[in-house]
Amino acid sequence: MSSEGYQYRALYDYKKEREEDIDLHVGDILLVSKAALVALGYGEGMELRPEGIGWLSGFNETTQEKGDFPGTYVEFIGKKWISPPTPKPRPLRPLPLAPSTFRAETDSDSEQGSCLPDLTEQFSLPETCPPMLAKLLEAIEAKGLDNPTLYRTFTAGGGLEVRQYIENDAPSTELDQFELPVLCDGLRRYLQDLPLPAIPPALYPQMIHTAKEVVNPEECAQLLRHIASTPSLPPQYWLTIHCLIRHFSKVCQNCTKNLLSARALGEIFSPVFFRQQSTSCEPSLEAHIKIIEVLVTSEMSENQAAP
Repeated sequence: MSSEGYQYRALYDYKKEREEDIDLHVGDILLVSKAALVALGYGEGMELRPEGIGWLSGFNETTQEKGDFPGTYVEFIGKKWISPPTPKPRPLRPLPLAPSTFRAETDSDSEQGSCLPDLTEQFSLPETCPPMLAKLLEAIEAKGLDNPTLYRTFTAGGGLEVRQYIENDAPSTELDQFELPVLCDGLRRYLQDLPLPAIPPALYPQMIHTAKEVVNPEECAQLLRHIASTPSLPPQYWLTIHCLIRHFSKVCQNCTKNLLSARALGEIFSPVFFRQQSTSCEPSLEAHIKIIEVLVTSEMSENQAAP
């Protein structure tokens, strides 16, 4: 008897650390049963974000091995009917960062050559948004925020071609040549390749605590804005966050057509706003999603209240 399953592609080589793990090589195709994810408490849609799931248990079709592998090392490529394994509960285990996320903490930047300048180097006051990001958001919004494929599809290039284009200071109008899914991947790529995420890790504890403890959404949003705009950090970080939140607010205003709610955007973008820390055993995924959801919802309310 077969059941629904999911296919993933290895993006990086991984050398197993425990007996129950399996090795990964770039390009390996892996299968994970839907039943296994449901048994671990993950709902519909989470299969698209393996980095948010953590450790997955599955079958490597390339090497014919069964075992665990880190979600940070693979990408979702589609569904497939498979013979399901028996899911088993596992204790919490720290998840390794994908190799690309080590760039800000190592000296290998020059070798990889793919790390963007820090936000403080991309723009300065009185500018209110990084020029590269502004061009990208303008191109996405010009393509149509009511498109039902918005932020829902992934492309083979992973947005790399868009990033290379805007890095070469191409005019915004020339981004029109790219299809909407490629531009959306370009935004994810831009946020992923920042040396420090738009929400710096130093803010994670306060923001997560606020999201968990403050029940009133508007009060929570005000406190989160206060934390994110702290004078102890360069203003470029909060300005970039606010630029993105305004864009997400525009996306949600078209939710009847694109079917993207503030929560859905939180689920999609929380992995690039909150990068998993190697010292953390519990990634607080729900709090990460809520932070984005609350900020976007508050921005929408303010826009609707404005004369």
